[in-house]
Amino acid sequence: MKRQTLTWALALLLASAPAAWADVKNLDYSVREVEIVGQGPTAEEALANAELMALQQAVLSLVQTEGEQQQYKRIEAKILEQRIKYVTRQKILGKGTTESGGRYYKLICKVNIALLRQDLEAAKVISSTQELTQQLRNPTIMAFYQDPSNTSTYAEWAVGRVNNYLVRHNCKAVDAAVMRSLRQDDQVVTQAAGQSTRLHQALALKAQADLYMSVTVDPKVAGRSGDYTYYETMVKVEAYEASSGQAFISKTYQRRDAQGNPEALAVRGSEDVSAKAVIEESVAGVMPQILEDLLLHWKRNVAQGSQFRIVVKGIKDAQAQELESVLRELTRGVTPQAKGDYLIRYSGVIGDLADELEERLQERLGLSLERFDLGSAYFVIQGK
Repeated sequence: MKRQTLTWALALLLASAPAAWADVKNLDYSVREVEIVGQGPTAEEALANAELMALQQAVLSLVQTEGEQQQYKRIEAKILEQRIKYVTRQKILGKGTTESGGRYYKLICKVNIALLRQDLEAAKVISSTQELTQQLRNPTIMAFYQDPSNTSTYAEWAVGRVNNYLVRHNCKAVDAAVMRSLRQDDQVVTQAAGQSTRLHQALALKAQADLYMSVTVDPKVAGRSGDYTYYETMVKVEAYEASSGQAFISKTYQRRDAQGNPEALAVRGSEDVSAKAVIEESVAGVMPQILEDLLLHWKRNVAQGSQFRIVVKGIKDAQAQELESVLRELTRGVTPQAKGDYLIRYSGVIGDLADELEERLQERLGLSLERFDLGSAYFVIQGK
C-alpha cells in the first residue's frame, strides 16, 4: 500500500498545477499552508497522496540546485514515508469521484518547513543559512526605500526592518545614515549623472555592497470600525547585483488569509501607530521570500564570481563570435544580451579582464578599451 501511494503521489505531482502557498508564520517562515488536490483508488489513498504532494512541494522549495537534488535522492523515500512528521491535514475543501472510479480530495495542509529544513540540513542535503553565508563571504546588502535620500518615517521603518532581518540572518547591512552621507560624495554624484538607476548602483559600489535592494511600501486604509483601523498594503522588493546593476529578484507581498485572499490588518491606535505596524508586518512577510531567492542566487551564481557587463561598439557578426569565444575562455559565465553586449561572471577585477581582452584581441580584431563605467567596460573596434 505504501509503495502504491507513493507512486500515485509522484505521478500526480508531475501532472498537477503548482500548489497555492499562504504564509502562516511570516517572521521565520517556519510553517506554510498549501492547498492541493490528491487522487487515489480509495478515499484513504487519495488523502495520503494529497499529503505526500504537499510535502513534495515543500521539499522542492528547499532542495534547489542539481547537487542538492542528487543528495536528496538518498533520503527521499525516508522523508516521504515520514510525511505525518511534517504534514498536518487542516481542512477538506472538497471531494468527489474521478472518471476512473477513484476518489479525489481538495485539502488545506500545514507543512512544518522548519522541521523539514532541519532534517535536510542534518542529512547534508542542503546547507544551513549560516553555512551558506560563511561560504559566500557574508554578503553586504544595501537597502533603501524608493530612493536612498528618502528620510520619511515610512522609509525609516521599512529600511530598519529590512536591515534588522538581514543582520539576524548573518548578512551585513549598510546603515541608512551612511548611505545618505555617501549620496553627497563627489564620485557618486559624477557617476550618477542625474539618473536614479545609476545613483543606486554608484551608491552600492561606494558602500562596497555586493547587492542592493529597492523597497516600496504602499499602505492604504481599507476601513475603520470603532477604535480599529484596517490596512491593506503591498510591499515590492527588487534586488540587484552591485557589480553590474542587473536585477535578479522582484517580489511583491501582501498580507493574505489562509485561502490566499488579500486580508486587511486590524490595528488599534493612532494612524501613525497603525501604519508602523502594517509596514513592519508586511516587510517581515516579504523578507523570508527574498532571502530564500537570495540563497538560491548565491548558490548558483555568486560562487562563480561577480557579474560585469562587456560592451563592444561596431562589432560584426564574425568578430562577435570570436569575442564570445575568448570571453568564455577567460570567464566563468557569458550571457549575451545583444550583439556586442555581454553579462559575464568573473572572479577578479573588471580592469584585469579588460586588459586581457585588449591584449588578446587588439591585433586580431582592432579591439580597444574606450572607458569603464560603474560595472561595465566599453570597447570599440578600430581599423577593421
